[in-house]
Amino acid sequence: MRPAVGGKAKLPESYRASANVFRLTRFRRGNALLTRYRIASFCVAAALAVTLPTLRNGFAIDDVYVFIDQPAAHSLRNVPQFFAGGWGMGTTSAQERALNTRYYRPLPTTLGALEYTLFGLRPAGYHSTSALLHAATAALLALLLWQLTGGAAVATLLGGLLFAIHPVQCEAFCAACYQTILLAGFFSVLALLVFARVLERGPRFGLLCALAVCLLLALLSKEEAFAVPLLIVGWAVILRPPAWWRALWPSLLAMLVPLGLVLALRHALLVPSRVTYFADEPARVVGLTMVRVVEFYGELLLVPLRLCPFYDWFIIGYETGLSLAVATGAAILCAALLAFVFCLRRAPRIALALAWFFLGLGPVSQIIPIIVVAADRFLYLPMMGWALLVGCLLDRGWQWARFAGHTRAVAATIGLVFLAYAARTFARVPDWQSDETLNLASAAAFPETPVPLLNLATYYERFEQNPGKALQALVEAQRRAPGWRPALERARALQATAVQGQ
Repeated sequence: MRPAVGGKAKLPESYRASANVFRLTRFRRGNALLTRYRIASFCVAAALAVTLPTLRNGFAIDDVYVFIDQPAAHSLRNVPQFFAGGWGMGTTSAQERALNTRYYRPLPTTLGALEYTLFGLRPAGYHSTSALLHAATAALLALLLWQLTGGAAVATLLGGLLFAIHPVQCEAFCAACYQTILLAGFFSVLALLVFARVLERGPRFGLLCALAVCLLLALLSKEEAFAVPLLIVGWAVILRPPAWWRALWPSLLAMLVPLGLVLALRHALLVPSRVTYFADEPARVVGLTMVRVVEFYGELLLVPLRLCPFYDWFIIGYETGLSLAVATGAAILCAALLAFVFCLRRAPRIALALAWFFLGLGPVSQIIPIIVVAADRFLYLPMMGWALLVGCLLDRGWQWARFAGHTRAVAATIGLVFLAYAARTFARVPDWQSDETLNLASAAAFPETPVPLLNLATYYERFEQNPGKALQALVEAQRRAPGWRPALERARALQATAVQGQ
């Protein structure tokens, strides 16, 4: 075997046996420009290019109660307290405490206290942290894709760039409060890279300890990290590198330690939230609605034009029958399953990419009820599978283009699509400048929902002390949803306050 691009080390033994199962770009070793570390650097540059404009933004959405209305998070002396209670339990808002009783995320709260020590309440400092976290995760993902594809430069580059610039990533790095998902993503990818070392070098004690620590840090950041053991099992079982079983079972035992610890802490410190998206709806409604969400995620991944911080009940309502959206979601699931079975032996990396995408969605699929049915940020970890899938498919297309002599046309098409994604990301970042700009953008993108207008009324009343503008927003909310109780009650309260003031 010849050495890999830009390095003296040979490709991991894990991938040599499957080299001709799904042939990726064969000329990759001759292209000295695209080494794994240069590709990782390109991904860092792309991630910073789309995230650094957030430094002009202020706090928005949940940033207020996470950083401003939570005095306990303003001191590093309170770090032990963060590990002894739920996320956001130090906020002065009783409503937010009720919504977050099921979340255990001490690591982001600790990071927030460190940021307050360094930056005070200057938003640019928090956004710079988010930008660096996203860029670091993009770099690690590029290294992971290089491992998974056996050093395929084109697949690694395009997959890594897609993860770095895709518009659905905006929510994770535009809102400082979602450093939860950025930290979980960073440590999850790091855990997967450590597992790659276990596959390559064997289950050494130091590597297994590193795997357990990375998983622990990911689990202490956000619940989506519970998918990491499933991703590792999928990797080993689907790609089946040499001695995979000898590497897998010690890794599973090592991961049981942080899993057991975090589950025990959650059981001891948290209480189930009574506020969920589906409330007491039957399982049939939950299932149909989540199938509809699959169609929605497909739209976000392919044509991410309408983005929203909260896809509410007016945007994604309860599905009770076979609507067009449900049928489309079911068709996508069936197609993905058939593709998985077809590729399992013929193209195992494609099968792994499909498995990773859906396994990554497991923690947010309402198996355990939560208040949100869908979110842009929920795609942050599943985007690893999507990046692998798109990278491999585009690499295959590039091979065809070289054979057919259409490299310029294919390269131009890929470049235009990626530029369009980057442009959409750039256009989305200013929407997160404040609660006002964010809810105005949501109200314009989704004219069927009054929820952004109710949020605007809260913003105008609390931060601008302008009840007139708040009432105007509530009038528009009632126009969109006549008789909607939250808007009516808020309007009556504002009018009563105005009368008392006179």
